[in-house]
Amino acid sequence: MLKTITTWALLVALTLLPGTARADSLSDLVHRADMVFRGKTSAAVFEMDVSTKSYRRKFKIVSWDDSRGTDKALVKILGPAAWRGHATLKVGDKLKLYDPKTNHVQVVGHSMLGDSWMGSHFSNDDLVKETRLARDYQLSLLKEWKGDAPVGDEATHYRVQMLPKPNAPVAWGKIVYELWDNDKGTAPLSAEYFRKASDKSPARTISFGDVKEMAGRYVPSTMTVRLASKPGEFTTITYEKLKLDIAIPDSKFTEQAMKH
Repeated sequence: MLKTITTWALLVALTLLPGTARADSLSDLVHRADMVFRGKTSAAVFEMDVSTKSYRRKFKIVSWDDSRGTDKALVKILGPAAWRGHATLKVGDKLKLYDPKTNHVQVVGHSMLGDSWMGSHFSNDDLVKETRLARDYQLSLLKEWKGDAPVGDEATHYRVQMLPKPNAPVAWGKIVYELWDNDKGTAPLSAEYFRKASDKSPARTISFGDVKEMAGRYVPSTMTVRLASKPGEFTTITYEKLKLDIAIPDSKFTEQAMKH
């Protein structure tokens, strides 16, 4: 489990140390919150609940991820029966979709990156991009306060503004990110995504909740995304199982593995 910084030590780092140390401490906090779901490798089983004006669908999904070297991921639909076997394979910036009904593998072209993934409020582009918040954005602290903790008695809460670093390969002009930290762990609470830094309202919001202990750390087990352009709609991911830093063979990230 990633080490956490105690509240007292964090307050010292953020209030007494020079500007560079303060920035480093904020970067470390954001990095730990951003990586709470991730390891060098991971495997997960989760439910995805998609609610739109036209339909309501629930999927059971299994995924494998390997961020060592070239980033790789395989996502497969376990249910319902009508969607069982559909798969998505990511290797680097290449994305492929598999339809078991036609036994056809489709390469996702640039024009398709903005399309919805499996009818959800996530896009194909979300799967391709491997953004690291502390690496790709300049961070500034907007607010810090004491509040209730998802686990433990109390936590320090932070609201952080993120602006893209020069030449960073990111899709958003600004992110406003909230997280909590205490001796039990560090995790995100919400993230607001703005198309441009000057925008007053976010285009997308993700909220995190229902913190549970998984893979030796405290993890928000639910993640809900909402789009400003589609009021009343949402997609919620609920983690059922999560394993980190496990052995995953390279053969898992192949077209053959997509189909079987």
